[in-house]
Amino acid sequence: MGGTGGPSQFVPMPTEGIKLLQGLYREPTLENLKKMLNVFVYDPSTMTEELMAARLQNMLARRDYLENFVKSLAANPTQFPDYGHRLNEIKAPTLVIWGRDDRFVPMDVGLRLVWGMPNADLLIFGRCGHWAHWEHAERFNDTVAKFLS
Repeated sequence: MGGTGGPSQFVPMPTEGIKLLQGLYREPTLENLKKMLNVFVYDPSTMTEELMAARLQNMLARRDYLENFVKSLAANPTQFPDYGHRLNEIKAPTLVIWGRDDRFVPMDVGLRLVWGMPNADLLIFGRCGHWAHWEHAERFNDTVAKFLS
């Protein structure tokens, strides 16, 4: 969802993480996956060899997805459309969760999303990258469950 808020106003685009993701999708190797996951999360020590092997296997099982992603990059190199002018149309209560240390989609994009939606709340996890649901699973799950109830 991060791309819907447009590009970051503070971090050059594409971000470090997006560049690594694009490289991984162009050349899906374990080495490229490790490079990408090392900036995907705040603490890369949580990325086990088993997890990385499973992610790579899942990626390789859908080469068509990887090829389509690479084709979409050629068609739209920026990959960050700006729908900020339409965010006010989202009237439903919305919970935006962000990792303060996200190196894929910077936090100012999340702030812009919340600012544009009249009924949005923002939860920012410190010491957290792009995968808040992984890095702060218990608090993430509790927060989402309360929000949905």
